[in-house]
Amino acid sequence: MGLVLIYLSSAALLESLSIYLVPHAVLRALLSSQFGFFLLLLGIPSGLYMLGWRGIDFFLWVLSPRLLVVDAQGLRSGKTSFLWRDLRSVVRIHDQDRMDFRHSHGKYRLRLHLWSDADHLEEHVTERVISTLLPRIHRQVVAGEEVAFGPLTLSEDGVALKRKLFQWDDIDSIRLQDSDDSGLASRTLFLTANGRLHKIDEEKIINSPVLLAYLAARLES
Repeated sequence: MGLVLIYLSSAALLESLSIYLVPHAVLRALLSSQFGFFLLLLGIPSGLYMLGWRGIDFFLWVLSPRLLVVDAQGLRSGKTSFLWRDLRSVVRIHDQDRMDFRHSHGKYRLRLHLWSDADHLEEHVTERVISTLLPRIHRQVVAGEEVAFGPLTLSEDGVALKRKLFQWDDIDSIRLQDSDDSGLASRTLFLTANGRLHKIDEEKIINSPVLLAYLAARLES
């Protein structure tokens, strides 16, 4: 799409020099449409932006390893690998369709859209993350510790948001909702407590699937 925008915009500009990249009738119809002004004014900058925003994925795909292995021990991709037992945190970045991991030996970015069956891959990886980190969270909470999940803090007393504690009996419901605003994907956590709704961008929540798994089990009990 970026290349198409650049090509059409160039065609419109070069026509004044009697250089025709597109048939005259087609170009006239395009410029007289509702997209004509946009094409002349912003076509080339928008095309360059799109190439930089998503075009880089092609080069990442070419340079990425041919095989990704996710099993009970860990994750391996080319020369990069880490064990689940060394995992410290994960953050889901929806707009770039990736999961950012921190482990004992560094960081790893899993770009889901570069791999076949990305939905199944994310589900499988998320299951591994939860099974690894959830027992640790349980032990910390039982020991009386406060566990931070970005803007949310979990403790035996309840969940704190912006220094306000919601005790377990105060929480009515909790859910995630996906949205797509002008092509920008996001996911929001909706926390309802004492009849009041609170919204938190999931990208700000560290270990979001682990927090959700803990809360789901705690609120059902």
